[in-house]
Amino acid sequence: MAVQLITIEMPEAVYRSAKHAADILKRPLDEIIRDTLTATFPILDDVPADMTAEVAAMIYLSDEALQGLAASVMPQAQQDLLHERLDDQSRGQLGETKQRELTTLMALYGRHVLRRAKAMELLIARGRPVPKLEAVALGI
Repeated sequence: MAVQLITIEMPEAVYRSAKHAADILKRPLDEIIRDTLTATFPILDDVPADMTAEVAAMIYLSDEALQGLAASVMPQAQQDLLHERLDDQSRGQLGETKQRELTTLMALYGRHVLRRAKAMELLIARGRPVPKLEAVALGI
């Protein structure tokens, strides 16, 4: 990973707070600030280009909104159709139309799972509780 050297201006109170944390933790100030920024901003390298704005905007969501996303499931109608198409595929009964439907549904599922994962990532970075995986359906 390439490292970029930057200079930032910050209010004196923010500087004192960061410096105080660095002193307490016996760590360099630049590490404290870097780690805070890393925890605050989601890594977007693994996000499809058409979802980067949506995922980047998630940092501004409340904890409650993120918990809702983390616990969300696909709409029941989409789940049912996805299961039908997967069953069709396993039986070798997937024509061109059903294959397109399956491809679309799998893409929707992938986007849904990515939203949930990024919401959980942000909640963890904020030190907030995340829904227990066994308490939440896998999204389908």
